[in-house]
Amino acid sequence: ELLNFAANRLGNTVFEIHQATIKAGDKLILDDLYWNVGPGDRIGIVGVNGAGKTTLIRALLNQIAPTAGKITTGVTVKPAFLSQHLEELDPTWRVLEAVEKVANQVQLGNGKELSASQLCERLGFNTDSQWTPVGDLSGGERRRLQLTRLLMDSPNVLLLDEPTNDFDVETLTALEDLLDSFGGTLLVISHDRYFLERVCDRFVGLLGDNKLRDLPGGIEEYLKLRAQSQISNGTPAAKSKSSNIVEIREVKKEIAKYERTISKLDLEIAELESAQEDLAFDHEKLAKNMEELAQRATLKSEAEELWLQAISKLEELEN
Repeated sequence: ELLNFAANRLGNTVFEIHQATIKAGDKLILDDLYWNVGPGDRIGIVGVNGAGKTTLIRALLNQIAPTAGKITTGVTVKPAFLSQHLEELDPTWRVLEAVEKVANQVQLGNGKELSASQLCERLGFNTDSQWTPVGDLSGGERRRLQLTRLLMDSPNVLLLDEPTNDFDVETLTALEDLLDSFGGTLLVISHDRYFLERVCDRFVGLLGDNKLRDLPGGIEEYLKLRAQSQISNGTPAAKSKSSNIVEIREVKKEIAKYERTISKLDLEIAELESAQEDLAFDHEKLAKNMEELAQRATLKSEAEELWLQAISKLEELEN
């Protein structure tokens, strides 16, 4: 049975941005921006640090006003924003109490409902831990609690800023499952490529050039654009016209090595994912599978970063 927390039906308009200029203080983030976000969209937002990903989300939520142009929010939109900053809660509250302060139950899309306690369990708070004082929670647990409270309010638009920070493998899996069944609009900022590709089907990117780029080629396209941007924005030192043939050859070997590593990790990730169905009733083996899957995803992300650096280095050597 799929959970559908978007009980509040969305109209045709979610967010519409027309010719907007968006700034963070005096810093220009986006200029002359046209962008529509529709009902049911599942969009991953990627970009270099400081490019303005969080600022864009805050503009959509009317927390930051555009200095030019217009941002329209649909009248049926009920957003929930999971920021990188933990909300301040009364440290004496119990976990379940903090969730019930929002609502006692959440409506499901199939006409059923889920209690606050049941939703807590879905996100890793078992019956005993639901009575833990908020002040005793770790950073990851407080973040889980923050997400649980957001979902209890039955939003139909979720905006998540680095939602995987501090989450363990089991909580991350539970979050992915919940987002899979979320019937509303989803906007996610994350550096976790595996997570983004798991929960989103469309991607946009900010490369620090005051533009929001649609990425039909997904994160792979973003990585290539970022490599090109680094090269065009760089100021390499003057070099002699005689290319360093040996160095170029070594860098090409590195690139080939990283590509083989990424391909191998892709196969391992696919095998681990395909094995999960058979492990559904063996909690211990499934947990081990998920731990290995997270490790492979981390290794792949690291290999992609090294590949990107090597590509940039090769471009510099060949120019």
